[in-house]
Amino acid sequence: MNRLVMLTGLLIVCVAPLAMAQEGPGPMSWISLDTTKSGKSRQLIDATITEDGPMYDRLLRDGTLSSWGIAIPINHNLEDTWNFMLWTTFDDWGDVGKLQTGFESMFASRTPEQMMESQKAYADATVGGAHHDWIVRHHVHEVEPGKRTPRYFDIGYWTAKPGMGQGLVELFESAVAPIYARLKAEGVIQGYGIFTPELHGSFGWTHLGWASIADLADLDAVNKALDEGLTDEQVAKFMSMVEWESHTDQILLIVHLGGTEPESD
Repeated sequence: MNRLVMLTGLLIVCVAPLAMAQEGPGPMSWISLDTTKSGKSRQLIDATITEDGPMYDRLLRDGTLSSWGIAIPINHNLEDTWNFMLWTTFDDWGDVGKLQTGFESMFASRTPEQMMESQKAYADATVGGAHHDWIVRHHVHEVEPGKRTPRYFDIGYWTAKPGMGQGLVELFESAVAPIYARLKAEGVIQGYGIFTPELHGSFGWTHLGWASIADLADLDAVNKALDEGLTDEQVAKFMSMVEWESHTDQILLIVHLGGTEPESD
Protein backbone atom coordinates (compact mmCIF):
# COMPACT_ATOMS: atom_id res chain seq x y z
CA MET A 1 0.00 0.00 0.00
CA ASN A 2 1.28 3.48 -0.88
CA ARG A 3 2.86 5.22 2.13
CA LEU A 4 1.05 8.42 1.14
CA VAL A 5 -2.34 6.80 1.64
CA MET A 6 -1.31 5.48 5.03
CA LEU A 7 0.30 8.59 6.48
CA THR A 8 -1.20 11.62 4.77
CA GLY A 9 -3.82 11.79 7.52
CA LEU A 10 -1.18 12.38 10.18
CA LEU A 11 -1.70 15.98 9.62
CA ILE A 12 -6.75 20.69 13.80
CA VAL A 13 -5.75 23.17 14.40
CA CYS A 14 -5.62 25.49 16.82
CA VAL A 15 -3.29 28.22 15.85
CA ALA A 16 -0.62 29.61 18.20
CA PRO A 17 3.11 30.24 18.04
CA LEU A 18 5.02 27.49 19.82
CA ALA A 19 8.32 25.81 19.06
CA MET A 20 8.02 22.17 18.10
CA ALA A 21 10.87 21.13 20.37
CA GLN A 22 9.08 21.98 23.60
CA GLU A 23 9.76 20.84 27.14
CA GLY A 24 6.90 19.75 29.34
CA PRO A 25 3.26 19.68 28.28
CA GLY A 26 2.25 21.71 25.25
CA PRO A 27 -0.68 24.12 25.02
CA MET A 28 -4.31 23.07 25.27
CA SER A 29 -7.40 23.65 23.20
CA TRP A 30 -11.08 23.64 24.08
CA ILE A 31 -12.97 22.55 20.98
CA SER A 32 -16.75 23.00 21.00
CA LEU A 33 -18.72 20.99 18.46
CA ASP A 34 -22.31 21.44 17.30
CA THR A 35 -24.66 20.11 14.67
CA THR A 36 -26.61 22.84 12.90
CA LYS A 37 -30.03 22.38 11.39
CA SER A 38 -30.37 22.41 7.62
CA GLY A 39 -29.67 25.91 6.28
CA LYS A 40 -28.76 27.28 9.72
CA SER A 41 -24.94 27.08 9.69
CA ARG A 42 -24.48 30.69 8.59
CA GLN A 43 -26.87 31.82 11.32
CA LEU A 44 -24.79 30.14 14.04
CA ILE A 45 -21.50 31.39 12.56
CA ASP A 46 -22.71 35.01 12.37
CA ALA A 47 -24.24 34.93 15.86
CA THR A 48 -21.05 33.50 17.37
CA ILE A 49 -18.85 36.14 15.72
CA THR A 50 -21.19 39.00 16.63
CA GLU A 51 -22.18 38.04 20.16
CA ASP A 52 -19.19 36.09 21.51
CA GLY A 53 -16.43 37.26 19.19
CA PRO A 54 -15.61 40.51 21.04
CA MET A 55 -15.00 38.54 24.27
CA TYR A 56 -12.74 36.05 22.48
CA ASP A 57 -10.86 38.88 20.76
CA ARG A 58 -10.29 40.65 24.09
CA LEU A 59 -8.84 37.47 25.59
CA LEU A 60 -6.69 37.08 22.49
CA ARG A 61 -5.31 40.60 22.91
CA ASP A 62 -4.51 40.16 26.61
CA GLY A 63 -2.72 36.85 26.01
CA THR A 64 -5.23 34.52 27.69
CA LEU A 65 -5.91 32.93 24.31
CA SER A 66 -3.32 32.33 21.63
CA SER A 67 -5.97 31.49 19.03
CA TRP A 68 -9.68 31.15 18.40
CA GLY A 69 -11.77 30.51 15.36
CA ILE A 70 -14.60 28.66 13.64
CA ALA A 71 -14.35 25.89 11.05
CA ILE A 72 -16.80 23.63 9.24
CA PRO A 73 -16.19 20.32 7.42
CA ILE A 74 -16.35 20.28 3.62
CA ASN A 75 -16.32 16.49 3.37
CA HIS A 76 -18.68 14.36 5.43
CA ASN A 77 -18.59 10.82 6.81
CA LEU A 78 -21.54 8.68 7.85
CA GLU A 79 -20.31 8.63 11.45
CA ASP A 80 -19.99 12.41 11.76
CA THR A 81 -21.69 13.84 14.85
CA TRP A 82 -21.00 17.54 14.20
CA ASN A 83 -20.70 20.12 11.41
CA PHE A 84 -19.61 23.23 13.34
CA MET A 85 -16.39 23.63 15.33
CA LEU A 86 -15.29 26.53 17.52
CA TRP A 87 -11.82 26.33 19.03
CA THR A 88 -9.88 28.29 21.61
CA THR A 89 -6.20 27.63 22.36
CA PHE A 90 -4.35 28.61 25.55
CA ASP A 91 -1.39 27.62 27.70
CA ASP A 92 -2.93 25.77 30.64
CA TRP A 93 -5.91 25.21 32.90
CA GLY A 94 -5.38 28.60 34.50
CA ASP A 95 -6.37 30.18 31.21
CA VAL A 96 -9.50 28.02 31.14
CA GLY A 97 -10.50 29.74 34.37
CA LYS A 98 -9.94 33.13 32.74
CA LEU A 99 -12.03 32.05 29.76
CA GLN A 100 -14.82 31.00 32.12
CA THR A 101 -14.60 34.38 33.83
CA GLY A 102 -14.88 36.01 30.42
CA PHE A 103 -18.12 34.15 29.75
CA GLU A 104 -19.51 35.05 33.16
CA SER A 105 -18.75 38.75 32.60
CA MET A 106 -20.26 38.63 29.12
CA PHE A 107 -23.46 37.01 30.37
CA ALA A 108 -23.69 39.44 33.31
CA SER A 109 -23.55 42.38 30.87
CA ARG A 110 -26.67 41.18 29.03
CA THR A 111 -30.24 41.85 30.01
CA PRO A 112 -32.58 38.89 30.66
CA GLU A 113 -34.26 39.69 27.36
CA GLN A 114 -30.95 39.58 25.51
CA MET A 115 -30.06 36.27 27.13
CA MET A 116 -33.42 34.77 26.14
CA GLU A 117 -33.03 36.02 22.58
CA SER A 118 -29.51 34.58 22.35
CA GLN A 119 -30.61 31.21 23.74
CA LYS A 120 -33.56 31.07 21.34
CA ALA A 121 -31.33 31.85 18.35
CA TYR A 122 -28.94 29.07 19.38
CA ALA A 123 -31.79 26.58 19.81
CA ASP A 124 -33.23 27.57 16.44
CA ALA A 125 -29.91 26.98 14.69
CA THR A 126 -28.75 23.73 16.32
CA VAL A 127 -29.89 20.15 16.83
CA GLY A 128 -30.80 19.63 20.47
CA GLY A 129 -28.49 17.34 22.44
CA ALA A 130 -25.77 17.28 19.77
CA HIS A 131 -23.35 19.70 21.44
CA HIS A 132 -20.15 18.21 22.88
CA ASP A 133 -16.59 19.29 23.65
CA TRP A 134 -13.05 18.06 23.20
CA ILE A 135 -10.44 19.34 25.67
CA VAL A 136 -7.10 18.37 24.17
CA ARG A 137 -3.36 18.63 24.83
CA HIS A 138 -0.96 19.43 22.01
CA HIS A 139 2.24 17.39 21.73
CA VAL A 140 3.45 19.11 18.56
CA HIS A 141 1.97 22.52 17.81
CA GLU A 142 3.85 24.62 15.28
CA VAL A 143 2.24 27.73 13.88
CA GLU A 144 4.41 30.80 13.60
CA PRO A 145 2.63 33.63 11.78
CA GLY A 146 3.28 33.33 8.05
CA LYS A 147 2.69 35.29 4.88
CA ARG A 148 -0.46 33.36 4.03
CA THR A 149 -3.58 33.06 6.15
CA PRO A 150 -4.67 29.45 6.66
CA ARG A 151 -8.04 28.66 5.11
CA TYR A 152 -8.26 24.88 5.60
CA PHE A 153 -7.30 22.18 8.07
CA ASP A 154 -6.32 18.73 6.80
CA ILE A 155 -7.11 16.35 9.66
CA GLY A 156 -6.41 12.69 10.35
CA TYR A 157 -8.11 10.72 13.14
CA TRP A 158 -6.13 7.75 14.50
CA THR A 159 -6.54 5.12 17.20
CA ALA A 160 -3.31 3.85 18.74
CA LYS A 161 -3.05 0.23 19.78
CA PRO A 162 -2.76 -0.35 23.55
CA GLY A 163 0.58 0.87 24.85
CA MET A 164 1.49 2.58 21.57
CA GLY A 165 0.22 6.10 22.22
CA GLN A 166 3.52 7.72 23.19
CA GLY A 167 5.35 5.88 20.45
CA LEU A 168 2.93 7.28 17.89
CA VAL A 169 3.65 10.83 19.07
CA GLU A 170 7.39 10.18 18.95
CA LEU A 171 7.13 8.80 15.41
CA PHE A 172 5.26 11.92 14.35
CA GLU A 173 8.00 14.06 15.90
CA SER A 174 10.86 12.15 14.29
CA ALA A 175 9.44 11.26 10.87
CA VAL A 176 6.52 13.51 9.92
CA ALA A 177 7.34 16.79 11.68
CA PRO A 178 10.65 17.37 9.82
CA ILE A 179 8.82 17.06 6.49
CA TYR A 180 6.16 19.48 7.67
CA ALA A 181 8.79 21.88 9.01
CA ARG A 182 10.35 22.10 5.56
CA LEU A 183 6.95 22.59 3.92
CA LYS A 184 6.12 25.31 6.42
CA ALA A 185 9.43 27.09 5.77
CA GLU A 186 8.58 27.00 2.06
CA GLY A 187 5.11 28.43 2.70
CA VAL A 188 3.30 25.32 1.49
CA ILE A 189 1.62 24.74 4.86
CA GLN A 190 0.95 27.27 7.57
CA GLY A 191 1.06 25.01 10.61
CA TYR A 192 1.00 21.41 11.80
CA GLY A 193 0.70 19.31 14.92
CA ILE A 194 -0.74 16.37 16.79
CA PHE A 195 -2.87 16.27 19.94
CA THR A 196 -4.57 13.82 22.28
CA PRO A 197 -7.50 14.15 24.71
CA GLU A 198 -6.72 15.96 27.96
CA LEU A 199 -10.10 14.90 29.32
CA HIS A 200 -11.11 11.48 28.03
CA GLY A 201 -14.44 10.44 26.57
CA SER A 202 -15.96 8.33 23.81
CA PHE A 203 -14.25 10.04 20.90
CA GLY A 204 -13.47 7.07 18.66
CA TRP A 205 -9.85 8.26 18.27
CA THR A 206 -6.76 8.63 20.45
CA HIS A 207 -4.61 10.94 18.29
CA LEU A 208 -5.58 13.73 15.95
CA GLY A 209 -2.99 15.06 13.50
CA TRP A 210 -3.38 18.19 11.41
CA ALA A 211 -1.85 20.62 8.95
CA SER A 212 -3.22 24.03 7.97
CA ILE A 213 -3.08 25.22 4.37
CA ALA A 214 -4.02 28.36 2.47
CA ASP A 215 -5.27 26.61 -0.68
CA LEU A 216 -6.49 23.11 -1.41
CA ALA A 217 -4.00 22.92 -4.27
CA ASP A 218 -1.26 22.86 -1.62
CA LEU A 219 -2.35 19.35 -0.64
CA ASP A 220 -0.71 18.00 -3.80
CA ALA A 221 2.68 19.25 -2.61
CA VAL A 222 2.06 17.98 0.92
CA ASN A 223 1.13 14.52 -0.31
CA LYS A 224 4.13 14.37 -2.64
CA ALA A 225 6.51 15.40 0.16
CA LEU A 226 5.15 12.74 2.51
CA ASP A 227 5.25 10.06 -0.15
CA GLU A 228 8.87 10.84 -0.99
CA GLY A 229 10.08 11.66 2.52
CA LEU A 230 8.83 8.69 4.55
CA THR A 231 10.81 5.46 4.44
CA ASP A 232 9.32 1.99 4.16
CA GLU A 233 10.58 1.30 7.68
CA GLN A 234 8.83 4.37 9.10
CA VAL A 235 5.58 3.41 7.39
CA ALA A 236 5.79 -0.16 8.69
CA LYS A 237 6.48 1.09 12.22
CA PHE A 238 3.51 3.43 12.02
CA MET A 239 1.19 0.68 10.76
CA SER A 240 2.20 -1.53 13.68
CA MET A 241 1.06 1.14 16.15
CA VAL A 242 -2.43 1.99 14.93
CA GLU A 243 -5.80 0.39 14.30
CA TRP A 244 -5.91 1.11 10.59
CA GLU A 245 -9.63 0.35 10.20
CA SER A 246 -10.52 3.18 12.58
CA HIS A 247 -8.72 5.87 10.55
CA THR A 248 -10.65 8.69 8.86
CA ASP A 249 -9.68 11.98 7.21
CA GLN A 250 -11.43 15.33 7.09
CA ILE A 251 -10.97 18.74 5.48
CA LEU A 252 -12.25 21.75 7.41
CA LEU A 253 -12.89 25.20 5.97
CA ILE A 254 -11.91 28.00 8.34
CA VAL A 255 -14.80 30.46 8.22
CA HIS A 256 -13.41 32.77 10.90
CA LEU A 257 -9.95 33.18 12.40
CA GLY A 258 -9.84 35.48 15.39
CA GLY A 259 -7.38 38.37 15.19
CA THR A 260 -7.00 38.28 11.42
CA GLU A 261 -8.69 39.89 8.47
CA PRO A 262 -9.94 37.69 5.61
CA GLU A 263 -7.68 37.64 2.56
CA SER A 264 -9.05 39.23 -0.58
CA ASP A 265 -9.29 36.99 -3.64
